[in-house]
Amino acid sequence: MLLCASRAAALEVSLKRVSTPATVVVATIEVRDPLPDRFRRLIEDGGVLHLRIQAELWESRPVWDRLVFPAIVRVFRFARGLSGSGISIADSAGTTSFYAAAPNPMAMAIECGQSARITASARYYLRLTATAGTLAERDAADVGDVVFGRESESSGLGSLGRMIFRTVVKVSDYLQSVSAEATTKRISGADLLKP
Repeated sequence: MLLCASRAAALEVSLKRVSTPATVVVATIEVRDPLPDRFRRLIEDGGVLHLRIQAELWESRPVWDRLVFPAIVRVFRFARGLSGSGISIADSAGTTSFYAAAPNPMAMAIECGQSARITASARYYLRLTATAGTLAERDAADVGDVVFGRESESSGLGSLGRMIFRTVVKVSDYLQSVSAEATTKRISGADLLKP
């Protein structure tokens, strides 16, 4: 399948295959350079990087395209390994894997939904978005406590200041992320239903 992929920094997402091996539509994707250079130092210093993958299967229609399944989102948490070397990757599905270095490319299969929603005569496309970034929840809480006092010790005005401060820090860190998108060409429903 040909893809039209936009590249942001070194992070890149691509679709390898969409198929229906059983009763579920499965997208096999690859994320190249899932740990961009700008975030390697963060992991080495004991920080955490989150990689969010979103997959959407759309039906291509003349007027308004239709989202076939709700967007599927998987989040991976990259951190330094237990022994202080290597890397651990925790999946939002509940599994944690340990590697000497971040796998590049990082391959995964995403179950999109039941094949009963696919019509052989319709045309479909898959939209993928990968975002790598940090979340500063703990840092925002620690700095907010220093500036505005602990939640148990502060007045209503202090609580308001703490809430605004945490929101600003989180938004600031979210904006320090990299993203990549890819959209497939139109695929016939009959091809999607092939095992």
